[in-house]
Formats: sequence, structure tokens, C-alpha cells
Amino acid sequence: MSTPAETSLLALLRHVAGLSAIAGYVEAIGFSDFSGIYPGIMTGNTVQFGLTFAKAQWALFGTIGLTVGLFFIGGILASLVRWHLRRPPLELLLMAALLIVAGFVRLLHPAQPMLELPLLVFSMAMQGETISRFGGVSLQTIVVTSNLLKFSDALVGRYLIPSARHAPRTGQSQSATQRPELKEVLMPGFAWLSYGIGAAAGAVLIHRFWFPLAVPAVLLALMVCDLMATRPHTADAFR
Repeated sequence: MSTPAETSLLALLRHVAGLSAIAGYVEAIGFSDFSGIYPGIMTGNTVQFGLTFAKAQWALFGTIGLTVGLFFIGGILASLVRWHLRRPPLELLLMAALLIVAGFVRLLHPAQPMLELPLLVFSMAMQGETISRFGGVSLQTIVVTSNLLKFSDALVGRYLIPSARHAPRTGQSQSATQRPELKEVLMPGFAWLSYGIGAAAGAVLIHRFWFPLAVPAVLLALMVCDLMATRPHTADAFR
């Protein structure tokens, strides 16, 4: 039988993996539909923004700039919604609704991806703003660069640094010398791996399923039920 601590860790890993896989899936579909523009990875889009400016590719430059601007606006709107919800996970249901609408737009207007673009961008911004803490650990599920750094740092701190590190040196805070918890190692690693798996699934299903955006929408609904059942009933637990 699992202990409460083990159950808690499993729940955290389930939440991180589920949301990361959803993000990777949506990013893969967006990348394919928008010819190399990401709906939620603004690092990649910003690099392309600079490149297209330097190459005077003004049409693509404008589209990428619009994407970045929409993401920023989506983040503002998502933050406003989150602060007015007592249970922030409910905002993920709004994200699921956006994905369903985007799926219908994609189905009815396949030659006009710009109608789909704002919906996917807003949905990714909404996910990023809704939940960014898991078990007290700050973690994003719509990007993985920072998660890889957190994974490597926690791995070193937990397994590769001698035990002498845990005795604080002069002028060093106690928190700086604490051995990372197991969840601090596993969650960033799971986030990265699940993101890649989700992207692979999106790349496959986009060609084999007539309504691929229904998959993350359904998963989000299930994730909301799981989050509501296993996480504290306070908004601060998600920020």
C-alpha cells in the first residue's frame, strides 16, 4: 500500500506529466499548421522574430510579431481570470473550450490558419498562467528550457555533491545548502520527457485523426478533475 507521501509524489508527477504532454502536443500541431511558428514557445518565436527582421522577411516578421503580442495579451487575460477564481484549475476548462473551438476552425477553414492561431496562442498562455507551482516547486509546463536546468541542478545537488555540502558555510543561508527533495529531481525531468512524448503524439495524430485537438481538450478535463481532487482548495497553492 502506498504511503501518503508516495501518493502525493505520484499525484504531482501525474499533474506535471499530463500538462507537459498536453503542451507538447498543442505545440506540435501549431508548429505544423503555422509553418514553423510556435503557439506557446516565445523563445523560439523571438529568435525567428529577429532573424526575419534581419532578412527583411516582412510578412513572416509581422506574423511572428503578432503571435508574440497575442501571447502577451493572452497572459494578461489569463492572469486576470486566475485571480478571480477561487479554484484556478477551473481555468483549464476555458483552455479546453478554446482548443475545441480551434479544432472546429481548423476543420472548417483549413486554408486559413491565421483564424486558428489566436486560439492556440491564448490557450497556451492560459496554461502557463494557471498553474506554475507543483508541491511548492516552481515549474512551467509550456516550455522546457528552464526545466532542464532545474533537473540538472537538482540532480547534482541531490546525488553528486558530497554530504559536507549540507553543513552551511559562513555567510551561506540554510536553504542554499539543503539537499534537493526527490520531487525536485523528478518533476523537471518528467516535464521534459512528457513534453517530447506529447509532441510526438501530436505529430502522429495530426495526420491520422480528423479532430486532433479533441485529445488535449479531453485530457484537460480529466486533469481538472484530478487537480481538484488532489490539490489544496486554495488559490495560493497554484501560484
